Amino acid sequence: MNRQKTIYAEYLREQSLKGRKTEKRKSNLNVFLRYCEASGLDLYRVTIRDAEEFQTHLATLTNEDGGLRYTAGSVLAIIGSLSAFYDYLRRRKLAPANPFAAVTRVRKERTLPKNILTEEKMDEFLRHVREFWKGKDLIQRRLLYKAHVVAELMYSTGCRINEIAKARPEDVDFLRGTIRITDSKTGVKRDVILNEYAAKALSIYLDRMRPYVLFGKNGGDAGLLFGARTNLALWLNGLLARESGKLGLGRFTSHHFRHAVGYHLLRGGCDIRYIQDILGHRALSTTQVYTKVDKEDLKGVIDAYHPRRFRSSPSPIETDRELGA
Repeated sequence: MNRQKTIYAEYLREQSLKGRKTEKRKSNLNVFLRYCEASGLDLYRVTIRDAEEFQTHLATLTNEDGGLRYTAGSVLAIIGSLSAFYDYLRRRKLAPANPFAAVTRVRKERTLPKNILTEEKMDEFLRHVREFWKGKDLIQRRLLYKAHVVAELMYSTGCRINEIAKARPEDVDFLRGTIRITDSKTGVKRDVILNEYAAKALSIYLDRMRPYVLFGKNGGDAGLLFGARTNLALWLNGLLARESGKLGLGRFTSHHFRHAVGYHLLRGGCDIRYIQDILGHRALSTTQVYTKVDKEDLKGVIDAYHPRRFRSSPSPIETDRELGA
């Protein structure tokens, strides 16, 4: 077993030298190491059946209160770490094959992020970002203005931030009200729709403001719509998190815009097939995640439609009479 721990340490050291984070990998590998010790498994002779039984063990393991110890996402992360580890063992000729590569993975339920803003909160947030003139100096005002334009563009189109980052001015067609983007998942070019407000904001940016925003080190690739491609997501997500925190809206990132578009369109009565096309989903099942309503929606449905609802505010006497008091 000491030899196994030595191999673990060498693997983690190699990952660290490659610039990869090792803390979670180490935690995941230790889960399997303890399992091997308890089950008498030889690390170098693990079969596909052993790997599948380990996954079943993780997926069914419970805490003292009877709840599952690992979510489906956690199980997938552990199995993924082990698959990478066994690729390493195979390269070093310490294991004949990677048993975890052949495991049929557990399915992770598609869920929405917890902090999708309501339509009212989104409007409040976008109005806050739009007040770029409140920045403490010229540089901050320019950056806030850039965030305002990107935010409106993302909330209009439902694009991912890396798709926006690759867009060029010539991709914008104001006559048709579209932008030609390259889908980051499929590599397919498609046209996304600009609403009236986003089109106006983008028109002002391109016609008058872009040279003042993309200056010096902020310019990056001058051929791109918003300049530098590599740090746009990092910069924007940091700014969004900071500004949403000021409003007490919780953690907010650029990808929340994409989810908000699908969620808000559905709540507004838009056909789910249109939403699928707007977001560029290949499968309708991906879009159907937005049909999952939250508890507040369910409470509203009960209050509005349940036959035992109060149709008007009863007086105390009427309430007493109905309750048999």
